[in-house]
Amino acid sequence: MCISERLKQVCEAKNWKIKDFSEQTGIAYRTLQGYIGGEREPNAEGMAGIAKAGVNLNWLVSGEGEMFQIATQEIAMSEQEEKLLTNYRTMPENLKDAFSISFKEISEKQ
Repeated sequence: MCISERLKQVCEAKNWKIKDFSEQTGIAYRTLQGYIGGEREPNAEGMAGIAKAGVNLNWLVSGEGEMFQIATQEIAMSEQEEKLLTNYRTMPENLKDAFSISFKEISEKQ
């Protein structure tokens, strides 16, 4: 499978028209149309725009890995969250299991 076919898959997965994809990437409509139509390959600037839309460039080029990048954000823990985690880590395994079940039940009821 080639880059143009994978770009088509991205559009299908996100339910994007070329115009939508163009807006997400910052790539000109006609340029992106050429990439998707297989008339040309993305250059470095094109690849950067495609990555900006959340596409995993390794997958785009090789077909390996996930189609989209996994967003990883570092979120600061509050003091209360840190205390909960510290206490959780000192619990015996059977108590950790009980808390896990309880938290799951609580979160599903919200």
